[in-house]
Amino acid sequence: MDAGRVLVNFEQMKYTLSILGKCTDDYFYIWDIKQDYYAISERAVRDFRLSEAAFYNTGEKFRKVVHPEDFPKLEEDLRAIKEKGQRTHNMEYRWLDSDGVPVWISCRGEVILDEDGEVRYLMGRISEIGKKNKIDKVTSLYNENILKQNYQELMEEKEFSGYMMLIGIDNFKEINEKYGHDFGNRILANLAYIVKKNIQNSESVYRMEGDCVVIFDYENVYDGKAKELYKRIRSSIDESIEENGYKMFHTISAGAVYFDSGESEYDRLMEQMNFALHSAKLKGKNTFVLYEQKEYESYIRRLDIQECLRRAVENDFNGFELYYQPIMDVELNTIHGAEALIRWNSEKYGFMSPVEFVPLLEESSLIIPLGRWILETALKQCQQWQNQVSNFRMNINLSFVQLQKSNMLADAEECISRIGIDVNNVVFEVTESGEIETSQTTQNVLKGFKDRSISLAIDDFGTGYSNLRYIKEKMFDLIKIDRIFIQNIMQNEYDYILVKHVTELAHSMNLMVCYEGVETEEELEMVKRLNPDYIQGYYYGKPMNAAAFAKQFFQGGA
Repeated sequence: MDAGRVLVNFEQMKYTLSILGKCTDDYFYIWDIKQDYYAISERAVRDFRLSEAAFYNTGEKFRKVVHPEDFPKLEEDLRAIKEKGQRTHNMEYRWLDSDGVPVWISCRGEVILDEDGEVRYLMGRISEIGKKNKIDKVTSLYNENILKQNYQELMEEKEFSGYMMLIGIDNFKEINEKYGHDFGNRILANLAYIVKKNIQNSESVYRMEGDCVVIFDYENVYDGKAKELYKRIRSSIDESIEENGYKMFHTISAGAVYFDSGESEYDRLMEQMNFALHSAKLKGKNTFVLYEQKEYESYIRRLDIQECLRRAVENDFNGFELYYQPIMDVELNTIHGAEALIRWNSEKYGFMSPVEFVPLLEESSLIIPLGRWILETALKQCQQWQNQVSNFRMNINLSFVQLQKSNMLADAEECISRIGIDVNNVVFEVTESGEIETSQTTQNVLKGFKDRSISLAIDDFGTGYSNLRYIKEKMFDLIKIDRIFIQNIMQNEYDYILVKHVTELAHSMNLMVCYEGVETEEELEMVKRLNPDYIQGYYYGKPMNAAAFAKQFFQGGA
């Protein structure tokens, strides 16, 4: 057989396989063993780490697509075909997809001999083992693999625009835990049935992992279409629940994203859609959220800041510093103490407002290790400044997360004892909130502080869940009245009377009162008439680092 005849036959077979490849999810291939020339279905270039669908030097090309741990056994099997008369190839091993992720494949092939009876071709098919099951058994919907495949195939054919909407069952984990997985599956199946009943011809629906389904539409799309569909689906679910006597009560949330295929990769769409659904859950569930780029960028920024915070904490609290704001004794008109306030100079973002980074510390529980660092740093500083003012006091803030998730009381006792500071020179501040009221754990911790004669202050009194029980039961030794009341007492008689009565009530219970946020001399003269014990505000000084504080209040003393 001449070389031209062989090439024509090979090209004919390659063409035939390319046609067959469009009719199945498998990838057909043919390998000319003598010429070491290999051809595979064009789709393989899109799905795997292949730069072209036909190539020479098969072994070297395979090194790039076959998982390194599996390549030796593949090489051995192919050598057996070329040199030892083996007539079949049947292996399961891993290829690397276009993102470099290992994918298990099943590769089968049969050897074809030439007219002289010598091994010439290996022809067969490759299938992804994980793609054998296209249909979800619970919902009878196509799974996500088919959605991704359909989207990518459409992108190859044309440009289009549309939307995807991810619908999730609220509190699905709790439903499964309370009623069992069979019950949860019935709810999922019912959701799929209702969605299919409400979609139009241009829309298709797929089952995602967990409790979610996706609606995909790329025809006749207009603004508001996704939200309109969500409302119809939610209404149908409500009707279904009512018809079943509320035996399968549940709600759904949805996140949607509109896209242009020329600009939107599949994986990016998935990220955006999941973010929109996540936002809907955060907004109280049973609602719809349309993806907004600015909100997503803000979310990503928050995640990045949180990661920077984690690295800073792990790197010996790099970039963190305590600032101190003076607390003045009104009667003596002298420095009484200071409130320690955390500041952060990020390597990436520079100086950042505590309003932005402190909530992220609390969300991630990084406030717990950082809180121990704050405690020790502040107490050591307090001990130094007691050389200047013998009874100098340090106020240190505690977050709800510290009280709830760490052994804060033990940490405080250990640190106070180790540094050797008098317990009377330490005040722990807690911001009033509903969490203090409702958490028995927090109540027990605060009681532990009181039992050990460690002073507590209630911060921002009057702005949140103010409760006169704080005064009545003497839960706190110091009441700090928020600036929102102080700044209005010169114009608002109600605020003036309110602050006056709270101060008098606290004093009648032998509690101390501190006014926060006094900034001007006029305000100072006005609040002095109300007889607070302490004043804290910009009039006396903004928060400043230790060196600046010492220079201003101790004439440069350490």
